[in-house]
Amino acid sequence: MIIADDQTRLLKPWCLGVAMVFAVLIAVLPILLHPYLPLVDLPNHIARQYIAANPGTALDAYYGYTFAMKGNSAGDLLWLAVGQHITDVYTFSKLLMALYAANLLLSAVVLARVLHGRWLIWPLATLLLVFNGPFFWGFQNFVITVPLALYALAAWIHYEGTRPWLRAILFIPVVIVIFELHILGFIVLLVSAFGREVHRLFEAGRRWRQQLLQHCISALPFLFPIGLIVWRTFTAAPNDYGDITRYGSLRARIDILRSPFDVVSNDGSAVLELFGTMSLIVLVFAFLTLRKKSGLRLVLAPRALGPILALAVLSVAVPSVLDGVAYVQIRFPFVMAAVAIAGTSWHGVDRRQALWVFLVFAVIAVGRSVSVEQLAARHSADMQDLSLVLADVPEGARLFPVRMSSDRIDWHLQAYAVPQANAFVPTLFRGAHALQIEEAWHHIAAAQGKSLPAFMVFDESNETLGAVSGFWDNWENDFTHVLALGNLDEEMVASSDLLLLGRQGRYEMYEIGS
Repeated sequence: MIIADDQTRLLKPWCLGVAMVFAVLIAVLPILLHPYLPLVDLPNHIARQYIAANPGTALDAYYGYTFAMKGNSAGDLLWLAVGQHITDVYTFSKLLMALYAANLLLSAVVLARVLHGRWLIWPLATLLLVFNGPFFWGFQNFVITVPLALYALAAWIHYEGTRPWLRAILFIPVVIVIFELHILGFIVLLVSAFGREVHRLFEAGRRWRQQLLQHCISALPFLFPIGLIVWRTFTAAPNDYGDITRYGSLRARIDILRSPFDVVSNDGSAVLELFGTMSLIVLVFAFLTLRKKSGLRLVLAPRALGPILALAVLSVAVPSVLDGVAYVQIRFPFVMAAVAIAGTSWHGVDRRQALWVFLVFAVIAVGRSVSVEQLAARHSADMQDLSLVLADVPEGARLFPVRMSSDRIDWHLQAYAVPQANAFVPTLFRGAHALQIEEAWHHIAAAQGKSLPAFMVFDESNETLGAVSGFWDNWENDFTHVLALGNLDEEMVASSDLLLLGRQGRYEMYEIGS
C-alpha cells in the first residue's frame, strides 16, 4: 500500500483496511451513540416516514402518503422497502445517516483507486468532511445519494475506455436510480462526468471531433433525466412550496466557503467550531502544496481535474434557492472537496513526514467526531424533555408550534409530535415529498413551514404576523394545543386563553381554551 509516489513504499497492504475500520468507527459512532441527532430537517423526515408506515391512526384525518417518483426519495425508498420491517423510524434515521458517513469514506477510497490505479490511505481524509453543513441541516435524501454518485463517477471513469454504446447501456439504470434518489445527487454525477468528458476533449487534440461523437453516445443515459427535468419545468404546476429561484446575497456566497464544516445549530460548541476551522486550514495548506514541484506535496491525478473544476464551477454558480428549494448553494462544496482529496496523492514523503501528516489529520478528525458526539448527547437529553411534554398530548390533537430562540434547530422539532403523539403539526414538508395534507386542513398547513417566533404570536403590538397570511391566521380556533419550544413569558400568554398542561426543561404544552 502506497501513500506517496511509486518509489516510496511506506505502508503494508493491510494498513488501509485497519485505517478504514477506524475511520468508519470515528465517523459513525457520534451518529449511533445517542437516540436523537441534532439535524435541523431530520424530524420532518422522521414524521413523514412514520406516516407512510402507520396507516390507521388518528393521523389519517390529516395526512395521506402515496409514493411518487419525485427525484427526492432515497430515505423513503429504503424505509418502505427495508427499514420499516426491521426497526423503528428513529433508529432507521440514525442507521441511514451512519450509512451515509461510512459510504462517503468508502466512495472516496474507491474513486481514488480508479484515479490513481492503486489503493491509498489519503482519501480517508474525507473524514474531515463527513460532518458538514448539509449533514447538520438534515438533508437526508441528498447526503445519502452523494456517495452513490461518487461510486458512479468512479465507474464512469473506469469504463471510459469501453465501447461508448456499451457504456451507455451499463449506465442507464445507474443514472435513473440516482436521479430518483435525489435530483441534486444526480446533478453531482452529471456535472462531474461532464467535467471529465470536456477534459478528455482537450486531451484528444485534433481528434476531438471523433472523441465528441463517442462522448455523445456515452451521454445518452443522462438524456432521460434531463428531459424529465425540462418537461417538469415547463409543464408541471407550481410547487406547493413555491417556485422561486434566486442567486442569493453575498452572505449566501460566504456560506459556500464554510459549508463543508458548518455546524448550523447555535448549540454547536466552540470546540466543534474550532475543529471545523482547523479542518479547513489543514486542507487548504495541503492543497497549496499542489504548486510544488518537489519535496512533500500533493500531486493531482490528471483524470480528476475535469470533475473537480466542474464541481467548483457548480458550487459558485448554483442559486441559493432553486425552484423553491433553499440552501442549494451549500450542498456541493463538500462534494468538490471530497473529489479533490480522492484525486490527489502525497509524493516526496518519508516515514517521519507521513507520520506527522497522519497524526495532524487524525487528531483533528477525532476531535471533530468527539465534539459531534457531545453535541448529539446534549441534544438527546434536550429531546427527552420534549418527549415528556408530548406525552400530555391526546391523539389527533393539532399543535401550533412557537419558539423562543433563534436557533435553527428549533425550526422543526414539533414534527416529533407526529410519531410520538399521533398529533397534527402544520409544518411537515410536502410538494417535493410524497406526503399530502387532506384538503380540509390546507389552510392551517405550510409546505415548508417552521415554528413561529413567540413574540410574533403573542406581542399584540407587533404587526409582523398579520402582514402576511398563513397557517397562523386563526390559530386560537384552528389548533387545539400550543407547543412552546422555550419557556414563554407570563406576559405573553396572559391575554390568550391557554391552559398549561406540562412543562419539562425548556418545553411547554398548553391547551387552547374553547
